Amino acid sequence: MKRHPLDRLFRPESVAVVGASPKGGYGLRILRNMRGVGFEGRLYVVNPGRTEVGGVRAYPSLGDLPEAPDAVAAAIPAAGVPALAAEAVRVGAGSMVVYGAGFAERDDAGRALQAELVAAADGRLPLIGPNCLGAVSYRGRAALWGIEMPYVHAGADGTVALAAQSGNMALTTMLSGRLPAVAYAVSAGNQAVLDLADCLEYFLTDPGVRVVCLVMEGLADLARFRVLAERAAERDVAVIVLKVGRSAGGEAATVAHTGTLAGRDASYEALFRQTGVYRVDDLDEMVALCSLLAVPNRPRGTAIGFFASSGGECGLTADVADAAGVRLADLDEAAESALAAAVPPYQRPRNPMDLGASAWGDRDSYYAAARAMGECPAVDVVAFSGDAPTHSDPLDEFGWPEMMGGAGDAAAELDVPVVLMTMTTDVTPELGELARRNGVVLLAGARPALRAIALAGRPRPSVRAEEADPTDSATRRSAAELLDGRTGALTETESKRLLALYGVASPDGEVASDADSAVAIADRLGYPVVGKLHAPGVAHKSDIGGVEVGLADATAVREAFHRIMRRAAAALDGLDGGPPPGVLVERMAGPGVELIVGGRNDTAGSLVVLGAGGVLTELLDDAASLLWPFGRDDVHAALSRLRVNALLGGHRGGPPADVEALADAALRVGRLLSDHPEIAEIDVNPLLCRPKGEGCLALDALIVADPARKGGAS
Repeated sequence: MKRHPLDRLFRPESVAVVGASPKGGYGLRILRNMRGVGFEGRLYVVNPGRTEVGGVRAYPSLGDLPEAPDAVAAAIPAAGVPALAAEAVRVGAGSMVVYGAGFAERDDAGRALQAELVAAADGRLPLIGPNCLGAVSYRGRAALWGIEMPYVHAGADGTVALAAQSGNMALTTMLSGRLPAVAYAVSAGNQAVLDLADCLEYFLTDPGVRVVCLVMEGLADLARFRVLAERAAERDVAVIVLKVGRSAGGEAATVAHTGTLAGRDASYEALFRQTGVYRVDDLDEMVALCSLLAVPNRPRGTAIGFFASSGGECGLTADVADAAGVRLADLDEAAESALAAAVPPYQRPRNPMDLGASAWGDRDSYYAAARAMGECPAVDVVAFSGDAPTHSDPLDEFGWPEMMGGAGDAAAELDVPVVLMTMTTDVTPELGELARRNGVVLLAGARPALRAIALAGRPRPSVRAEEADPTDSATRRSAAELLDGRTGALTETESKRLLALYGVASPDGEVASDADSAVAIADRLGYPVVGKLHAPGVAHKSDIGGVEVGLADATAVREAFHRIMRRAAAALDGLDGGPPPGVLVERMAGPGVELIVGGRNDTAGSLVVLGAGGVLTELLDDAASLLWPFGRDDVHAALSRLRVNALLGGHRGGPPADVEALADAALRVGRLLSDHPEIAEIDVNPLLCRPKGEGCLALDALIVADPARKGGAS
């Protein structure tokens, strides 16, 4: 059976540690870590000044080794790394990990050195780093890791794989006592050769991996990541991402950290939603969600059945659950009857359920409560609370084994997870071990726990091929001709002509150069009409008073024309060149919901944004993003997240809007962007979504061209 190219990194039979010295440092630590995880292969040291280091024989160079090593740990200064990589390629080494800093994250000289390293690897040497802590394969009992690390995962059949650009965040997660057993962990650093997508691809070859956790700053190839995320979804492998660099300050920090541009966050958010990737906000959330998704019975929804031996904890949980997006399930009669039998007569069965202080430490009470709630069809997750912080009494003296045992017995009989949710994140390590032994999921902290339940129970999108057929060649050719040689903003009429080629309609209208022609156009169109300034270079006409609506007759049109032209003259004073301004006269549209459908092409691909339009765009900040390719279902899912969606359904007796036509418009804008990467931006605002059956109209449109993007932006 053919080996995967990264098998020699993650399942090595021989490892050479270059630069190991008895004085300490990464090299000596790697030797200790290899022994700590139980490496059974052949271990070598390369150090021309030593005959042995840490009990391992040393050789002058890689070429002097008795074999080509599967993995090389480069624990040497940055300046010597490119030459070492070239030597590794010559001797046939299988992989390399480069720990040192001073590469692309530092300055121009560092970027040049990193380019030299990539050239030396020559596409033949899989390489982790530079500027990283290394890679650990607990599955392969290999620890190419340069500092302290936990060895406990080497003795377990890990279901979790972890890869992070930040070495410290990778280590912090590995050290957590609440994380399920880990199979692989990688600190990817600058990702000069191998990146997080390469790690994800390898993790998906291991059938034992159920959850992949990624801590990322940016991705070089979102399209490739998308394919891998969809492959993970097909195999029921949960992918959890903590994406840093969401804010402007965070993005600046990530550039300084690894030299990786984080990119615009909306593209990542859209990508994650469309591929079923779970996005978390911090490490507590990531560990909690990982714990919940690693169990055999994952949550089937976001409704919980909750009980505790504390009324206060019941009240707090109800408050936090609502904010986190978790519902308290409605209990059926069977569940209420079973709960009533398990509590004192003065306790009324409900959800959340206060079992009372007398139930603390009682195995039967916790079994009965968990079983009653877990058998209720409306309950997706059974959760109970209790805390054992750092300074707690010994667990076996405080009733914990009995309560956990009762909840665990119920968990073994149910098809939903049973969760112990602590109110704080301060948890004694013994509690996690006790929960694991009893088949109970420990989630530390009320908010991270409930956020994890909300994320785990959210419906995942189905993995499917792109819905729309490719654009016909005549349409693409006509659009390309219209865009040929254009730079900057197209006029409104040009923008609408381009949109019309892709099936996005606009109101009938023509450009008038004088008041008489404006009246003639209005007479042909029929009243009322709209008058809008038509001048190259003016993107936002309303800002200078260049839009007049509701013009009901010829006199109104004539007067509006003169007002618009006077305002244009003042606004355009001093601008030379270009055709003289005119007025676009259009038939005024009827009722409907005003939205914005826009988008852009950048390094992430073609992004389409839907949201509240017209005067509400900036006021409400109500928008959702989609990354091409997407389908009709994705558009409907995006609309469901908008506040303006209530208007589309027919708010307060109004007619329902033509949502299918709206979805069609979004798809057409996405295809236009994808077909023509030379389009930098599209802004259709407002797009009028008319009553059902009447379609949508682009009332205003702006397209910005940038020929420099052609051939590579998307």
